[in-house]
Amino acid sequence: MSDNSAVSGVLNAILCGVTGYGFYAMGPADHPYAFSACVIGFCHGLLGIVDCLTGDSNVKSAKDTTNAIMEIVPLPLVNIELFFGGESNNIALGHGLFIVPMAISVLVAFIKGGDEADEATETLKLLTILGNITSLCYLAVNEGSWIMGGMAFLAFMAKYGAEFTEEQLEGSGDPIKYLSWSGFYFLTTMAVGGEK
Repeated sequence: MSDNSAVSGVLNAILCGVTGYGFYAMGPADHPYAFSACVIGFCHGLLGIVDCLTGDSNVKSAKDTTNAIMEIVPLPLVNIELFFGGESNNIALGHGLFIVPMAISVLVAFIKGGDEADEATETLKLLTILGNITSLCYLAVNEGSWIMGGMAFLAFMAKYGAEFTEEQLEGSGDPIKYLSWSGFYFLTTMAVGGEK
């Protein structure tokens, strides 16, 4: 096992641990959207651990698929949960509807068999991520919650901070991405679980 693989394994284990804590703290009956986001994160972390241990190409392919899902789906799910907890149910519906065009475009790309996303899909992904980060910032300011502000920052870092650092220093993007995801899930558990 190389050093890079060991670091990846540890970061995936941290992601599994944090999302496992989310399972414990947020039940599916009380918080179904946040619980679903934790399931996605846990599955990705578990596949990452298996990939580090086996190096199988099928596991690598499944991990790449869950990586694409991790970029898009957990943030809107958490936003839906947070907005349902407040008085802005219409905004929560908007976050839920934002996933539909993205899911359709991903399914079409999957059926076509293309590995590279087209420009429309990338634009839709960008709008989904930035729209949800902006919405989370709005909620953080309205609620006066530093936890939600931290969640918005970590969601931004998981996507754009990781890409920037990867361009500056090769190999630094994944650790930042995984630490940001882990921090995001931990703060999600605190925000949704009611520890403000």
